[in-house]
Amino acid sequence: MKRQRERRARPEKRQRLALRDARATIHYVHPDPDMPHVVQLFMSPTRQHMRATIYQKEGDWAACPRTAGMVRHYNSKVTGRHVVRPGLIIARMFLNAVDLRRNGMEIISHECGHAGMAWARLRSANLRHMEGEEVMCYAVGRMARQVNWIGQAHKIWG
Repeated sequence: MKRQRERRARPEKRQRLALRDARATIHYVHPDPDMPHVVQLFMSPTRQHMRATIYQKEGDWAACPRTAGMVRHYNSKVTGRHVVRPGLIIARMFLNAVDLRRNGMEIISHECGHAGMAWARLRSANLRHMEGEEVMCYAVGRMARQVNWIGQAHKIWG
C-alpha cells in the first residue's frame, strides 16, 4: 500500500497594496516665494506606498519597481504647452523615506531638477541664456531646501 505524502501548506500570498493603503503626507513646495504656484510633494514611508500613491493620483503604474522618486508635470494634449493644474500646481513630486535614508541628497536634487525644469517651462525661460538658467537654478535650490526641511521634520535624517 502506498503512503500518501502530506502536502505542504502553501505560503500565504503577499497582498498588494490597495489604493486605500497609499499612505503619504502631502506638502507644498514653492519654487518662487513671490509667486503662488506650488509643487505638490507626496512623502510616503516606503517605495511600495509611493507606487500606490502614484497609482492613486496619476491613474497608472508610471513608476517601475526600482523608482526611488518621481516628478510628474503636465502638458496640454492640444498645444503641448505646460499646463497648471487646479490649485496652481505645476508638478507633483513623489518621494519615499526608505530611499531618502539611503541616498537622500542625490534623489532630492534629481527630482527638484525635474520640478525646476517644469517651473522654467512655465516661465518660458530660455535655458540657452544665463537669465533662463538662473530661473531654473534658483527654483531647484529653493525646492531642495524645502524638501530637506520636510525630511528633517519627518525625522528621515538628522
